Amino acid sequence: MNWWNLSFIAVAAVSTISLQITQLNRRISGQTPEGDRQWVMQESARLSVLQRLPARGFGFNNLISTYTFLGFLQYFGDDVARLAHGTGYGLTPAYFQVIVPRDPRFIQSYLYLSVGVSMFSAQPRQAITLYEKGTAAIDPSIQRYGYTVWIRKATDQLLFLGDSQGARQSYLKAAEWASIPQFKPDDLPETQIIPNSNPPTNYITQYALGNAEWLKDNRDLSSAQIAAWQMILNTATDRKTVEIIAQEVDKLGFKIQASAEGNGIIVPK
Repeated sequence: MNWWNLSFIAVAAVSTISLQITQLNRRISGQTPEGDRQWVMQESARLSVLQRLPARGFGFNNLISTYTFLGFLQYFGDDVARLAHGTGYGLTPAYFQVIVPRDPRFIQSYLYLSVGVSMFSAQPRQAITLYEKGTAAIDPSIQRYGYTVWIRKATDQLLFLGDSQGARQSYLKAAEWASIPQFKPDDLPETQIIPNSNPPTNYITQYALGNAEWLKDNRDLSSAQIAAWQMILNTATDRKTVEIIAQEVDKLGFKIQASAEGNGIIVPK
């Protein structure tokens, strides 16, 4: 083991202990808005360091990715800091800019990517860039559920960007990938063969092909897009996310307006 690897292990160990001590102190002393804002700044700096590590990660890319993913779960699940103290979800893309390039075959992480980056951070374009990094590295014959990444990419393209033809191509790739592996009877129900189908087709392939067929014609997707952005607005807790939503709905001829109850609603301009 060379000194680079030893150095990385030492840095990771110190960082982990430091993070644990920081969290313990916060639990003992209680969270405050100022404390949470400072923690976000520190976490942002830590993520910047992780992003600047060499591409090969000293041979520990899976460890770096897992370590970062655990950090994301802690960040994303801290409702007091995110919601009550209004620090929002703006760091979410930075976590996945570390996770995906270093472990693109970590299929389960894309579920959190879709929710965290597209919905809570209101940055679907960033999510799509990360999906593309993942699909370039995934082998559907090995990562049998790799098709789910194409499904999530299609959903973001369709609902958040209104890119019907891009979504159609993603659904076609999802169908292609879903038909490659030999799924087992105890795998997800969506991967099971449809009875009496000829040729034999599983449910997820049929679903993806059906959506691709529906998108052959140019359709007005604005209603679906506005509904998706409204869903994000309902959970937005920081100004940056609201600004992004306002910019996106403005392109569709809508704006954000305060309702009688004081909540933000998206209405025509």
